[in-house]
Amino acid sequence: MNDKVEDLLIKINQQAKIIDNAVKNNQQFRYKSHQKLILETGKPFLERVDPTPFQGKPKNCFQNCFEALLEYPKLIYCEGYATDDSLPIAVLHAWLVNDEFEVIDPTWNNKATTECTYFGVALNHEFVIDFSIKTKHYGILDSDYLNDYQLLKSGFPEGALYTKFHSQYK
Repeated sequence: MNDKVEDLLIKINQQAKIIDNAVKNNQQFRYKSHQKLILETGKPFLERVDPTPFQGKPKNCFQNCFEALLEYPKLIYCEGYATDDSLPIAVLHAWLVNDEFEVIDPTWNNKATTECTYFGVALNHEFVIDFSIKTKHYGILDSDYLNDYQLLKSGFPEGALYTKFHSQYK
């Protein structure tokens, strides 16, 4: 792993520890935070390519990626945490990847965000679409509360993770 990924993992771990200390022990939940869920199931995404023709709206990563996924079904929807050299924290974020697992980020696609680092999960299309229909929101982790915190309670359900990237979940 490279230094930028290590720095991002440190940031995610710091956020998870803050939440772990703030949340009372809840036996129903396997994870106290989405950070812990992503740290356990996520992977680094190391390569980034030009997002053209994707030009999403700033601060709308979940919607940008969901809409791009519908238009370009060969791409893979991802969620997790990301940062760049200017951010002191890890930010909950969505991005897309191609068959080579190269990041295509329609939201952070300007020169100010060229040095981004990503750590998260690649999700199957059906799971993303079904979850969004069920919750009536874009985004998976950010909308888990609308799904009775099932991701925190049990982790990702069978078939949710894209197994070509998450081979341990086959």
